[in-house]
Amino acid sequence: MSSAPGKTAPKLLQDLLSYDPRYEERAGRNLLTDPPPHHDPSQPPQRAVPQRNCRHVFMIKHDQSVLPVPGQDPDEKTVYNVASFCQRCLYHVDVTVDFRDHGVRKNPCPTTDCPLHHFIYRPDGAFDREILSMFNGPRLFRFQCSSYACPVELRIRMHPPRLTDDYIHLMTDKIELRRRLESAKQIDPDRQDHKMARPVDGLDFLTSYLNDALKPTKGKGRIPLLNRKFLVTFGRNCDDMLRDLGFTSVMEDNGGTTEEFCWHLPKPPPSSDPLAENSLRNKIDDAVHELSVHISNRPQSEKQGVRNSVYAPKPSVTEIERALGCLDYSKISLTRAQVQNAKGQEDHPYYAGLGAVGDFSDALLLFAYSRQVGTDPVNSPYYFECLKDLAIGRKSSMLEEKVQMLASEGQTSRKEIAAAYAYFNIDTKHVSLLSDDVIIGTFKSRMQDMAVVHEEETRQMLRVIGYARGSPKILQEASNAIETYSQALAWLDLSETMADEFVITMFTLKIQDSPANEKIARKAVEIIADHRNSESLRRYLQDGSMADAGMDIADAYSFLGIAERSGDIDLSALEVYRDLAITDHKDAAKANRAFELIAQEKGSMAQRTKPVSKHPLASWPVGCKNMGNTCYLNSVLQFLFTVKPLREIVLDFDDHKQECTPEAMQNKKVGRRVVTLERVKRAQEFLQELRKLFLVMITAPSDYVTPEKQLVILALLNESDYGILNGNSNAQSTENDTGHLGEMEGRPVYGPIPNPSASNEGSSQPISGSSTDVMMTDSDPIVTAHTSMEISQDEEHKGDMQQEQAASEPLNQPPAAPLHPPPPVPPRPKTVAHEKTVLQKAESAAQQQDAAEILNNILDLLRCAMKGDSVMEDGEQKDKITDLFFSRIKTVQSGNGETSTTFQLHDNIFASPGDYARHLYRALDDEFDLGPVEGTDKVKYDEINRLPPILMINVRRLAYDKESKKTTRVESHLRLDDVLYLDRYLEQTNSLSSEGLLALRNKKWETDKERRSLEDQKKELETSELGTGRADDVEETAEFLNDLEALDANELIDVDAIPVAPGLSESIRHGAEILRKDQESLVQRMKEIDETINSYFENLKDHPYRLQAVFIHRGSATGGHYYIYIHDFKENIWRRYNDETVDEVKDLKEIFEQEEKFPGLSTGMVYVKQESVLELVEAVNRDPRVDEKMPQDVEMADAVEGSYADVEYIDGVPADGPFCPLPMKHVLG
Repeated sequence: MSSAPGKTAPKLLQDLLSYDPRYEERAGRNLLTDPPPHHDPSQPPQRAVPQRNCRHVFMIKHDQSVLPVPGQDPDEKTVYNVASFCQRCLYHVDVTVDFRDHGVRKNPCPTTDCPLHHFIYRPDGAFDREILSMFNGPRLFRFQCSSYACPVELRIRMHPPRLTDDYIHLMTDKIELRRRLESAKQIDPDRQDHKMARPVDGLDFLTSYLNDALKPTKGKGRIPLLNRKFLVTFGRNCDDMLRDLGFTSVMEDNGGTTEEFCWHLPKPPPSSDPLAENSLRNKIDDAVHELSVHISNRPQSEKQGVRNSVYAPKPSVTEIERALGCLDYSKISLTRAQVQNAKGQEDHPYYAGLGAVGDFSDALLLFAYSRQVGTDPVNSPYYFECLKDLAIGRKSSMLEEKVQMLASEGQTSRKEIAAAYAYFNIDTKHVSLLSDDVIIGTFKSRMQDMAVVHEEETRQMLRVIGYARGSPKILQEASNAIETYSQALAWLDLSETMADEFVITMFTLKIQDSPANEKIARKAVEIIADHRNSESLRRYLQDGSMADAGMDIADAYSFLGIAERSGDIDLSALEVYRDLAITDHKDAAKANRAFELIAQEKGSMAQRTKPVSKHPLASWPVGCKNMGNTCYLNSVLQFLFTVKPLREIVLDFDDHKQECTPEAMQNKKVGRRVVTLERVKRAQEFLQELRKLFLVMITAPSDYVTPEKQLVILALLNESDYGILNGNSNAQSTENDTGHLGEMEGRPVYGPIPNPSASNEGSSQPISGSSTDVMMTDSDPIVTAHTSMEISQDEEHKGDMQQEQAASEPLNQPPAAPLHPPPPVPPRPKTVAHEKTVLQKAESAAQQQDAAEILNNILDLLRCAMKGDSVMEDGEQKDKITDLFFSRIKTVQSGNGETSTTFQLHDNIFASPGDYARHLYRALDDEFDLGPVEGTDKVKYDEINRLPPILMINVRRLAYDKESKKTTRVESHLRLDDVLYLDRYLEQTNSLSSEGLLALRNKKWETDKERRSLEDQKKELETSELGTGRADDVEETAEFLNDLEALDANELIDVDAIPVAPGLSESIRHGAEILRKDQESLVQRMKEIDETINSYFENLKDHPYRLQAVFIHRGSATGGHYYIYIHDFKENIWRRYNDETVDEVKDLKEIFEQEEKFPGLSTGMVYVKQESVLELVEAVNRDPRVDEKMPQDVEMADAVEGSYADVEYIDGVPADGPFCPLPMKHVLG
């Protein structure tokens, strides 16, 4: 058997169920026989099955089948045939499994070694593709099981429906039937009872004729043309169809002087061999099955009097699975998400690469891998890549162990092989032409001038090539042993001055990166140990221990740079000292020993417990603890953390920090407002807190972290509330407020919740396990943090004087600062009493915040804290935040023969959900539509002049009811797509000029006129004078009249009966039903118009954006709970970030479809530029400092008061500037 990839029986059946010969040429590959294209992990997975392909529903054809008997094993004479037809496309398929003896192949699968068939396509047995596609004829595909002991040959035959679309049109088209009636009157004018046939009659009569042909009965083999029913149903223009089905026509003597035209039924051969191919009997049987489907699809009103009742055929998939031996294969305990079938989503391409399906158990996945490598060794690097990625995605220890074992044996991926060839400047296109000697010669020439430090890297690259080529000669050249002390140091990336402890550190890192290197790594350590005569290194190689008996507790404090031993020390602070010592001394082993000694002395280690995590810490995002009302802030922080450029700015803030000098801040404008010195200082304080949080989110050895309360306060307060922090605010505390952020010093901290007097009507049930803690509010579309605002010179001068006064009154200033910067969360340099006052005054101001303003406020803080890159035309600061998030919106106004344009920056785009479920495109259309300019006779429209890489969309979820004077939540569902094409909203695109795009928008605006008229009609039906729907009002009237009739009939009250006309209530109820149908038809027509509008722009796909995050609110207009869904593009999964909990979303309906009860509503979504998605966002960035005794929760708690009394603070910020407790290369790496 030639070298070629194959596929397991379940995968072949999966492909068969979606293979559609009609679209094969357009798709460019045969889904059944062509190997799937190798997946490029840098690109989003491409659909394997075209959307237009039929998803077959195969039903069995018993008369043509030879089915397996349950419990009975096949023998050397067995041949199964499962004949089926698809109820949707009416294609026919025969699956023939042939077990007949083929010499040595006498042990058919499944067996212990081969639990499934693994089929290889045999192209020599197939019809010529071009000829068959030309005539749209039958297709035959032959496959052979790749097991050398299995005799099974699989044949799959497919052919199109016997009754073509033209034939069905002839029998069912009313125009054709009308013509046939007129023709019948001309052919047989003496007959006066001609009546036009119904569309179902031709289907019904032809079924009867064909059934009679299959079961001949004397006297039923002849049909005169002048038969009344035949003449009006078929006439003479169905002759080709009848002959194609085997009918024959003759002129016969009618017993008189004339002849008449007659048809004779087909005469198929007797039923004998179900395996016979292309027999007339099979053709007629196929046509009968097709006719049954066509009859069942006709309206019920037509089917009265139909002779051939529709039968319910049996699905054939189970029989096919039984015949292929894959009815009960081993599956994973957690089945694939049901949404994959519901929405047509597919398994990851790596499953197809292995010829497997997504529900395979790990053992079956390893079997599929071994068969692919065995039958197609040339592509083994790709199959290894598939297995490696699936092992990570499944988090399977079995698969990961196999991957490690294969890696230790030298197996490599495509990427590693390409990198190895590139290292030697060898073009991978030419490797098949190069001999082993040529490659070895290239290696030797490179080694001649190679520095010792790069020698082992070069050998490793040659080793990769040797494994890829299967060349013992190359492998022997690459495995030149380490012999000298300098070679050993170079291999471990060490210098002669580095201590023994660091030798062990590098040894561990080397074998962690590549387990295959353990042998050579041990030899390198042995050489170093011998050269240094190091007993500690020898002991480590012998038993893995390397205790430093010479370190005592005093040495530990000294090594970590802790001068004061008597006071308490926070565990987080101790970890920071350890990390600093590692950075300073380059001796991780000694720093960890010192850490353990001090922790044991303080009793910290005894209080630690090993974390129990739901997910691997290194590959799963961390949650954020809800401090009472911080769920929306937590969602915002989680989103911001996934934005790679923003995260790097925060972590490396010193490179972007705004200098607080008059010269540097001159004319600094953010949100079209001049930025004050206090604003910058508060913003930089916020950035310091945010950096601490991000660092802990990266390194925390736990499932969640707790944001510090100071970060929460700064994120919630606007600039106008900063007086609270300085103690000069007139804000009044509220004694009885509830829903606080948590407590600090016994006082509650409040977040964005409604006033306690706010109505709580209409509350919906919150999500399980979450608190109802955040007011549901929208940002005003005009007045936001970026709305232009004029500030008087007096106000500016007043603010500056306040800053100067505050600066002239320094807080605690101790005489000297410590050797190292303080730990990440030093105590605030304010008294406890002052802190209580600040928190009390912050409560009232925090209640004024709404949800969207929090994100705007954080973006403003980032921009205020950082220096700008340049200044825009209007004086606004241009910086990395504007580059990432801000759109440039062009507004065009016209009227009175004049046209004007203005430009404005927006950090988000608004979308209104409307009053019925609709697509996001439709909601955005409303924002960019042509509309009147209030107070003028002009019109205007908006378009996007510049798209940001990351587009934030804010959904208006609140509406004000003027009659009830209440704010209500708009609960209409917004349908989202994974990819959003923004071309229709741009000024121009790559494929369409601004004029062409405007022409399409004008066409859309014209179409919208009808839609607006329908909206008015819908509102008229939905709202009556009583405030309810008109259909409901009429229904209630009918119920009232029905109750009156019942009272009169039962004589329950002794009063004069109210006369009610008989049948009046039913008549009115019927009227209510008509109103509901009218309303439904209006909604349907509006949806059709939406689709029509979408069709105008369906070819504009130059600017695709991928959905990255969806903010969700669950509750009511007066309160509720926020959480966020975020897409991990690397792992291709969605996660739900619900405060402390981060879980994978198994069923994507949770995100993309609306729940029936207590729905969570999207309040915002984030789309990312498709071509840069992996550069812009990264869902997981973890480097947990996992310790065997690490606590489960990591809280950014304040250190013990007095522990850092020597630290100098100015306005709450350490005098030596922001502090990063970890080496930046470690954090970002």
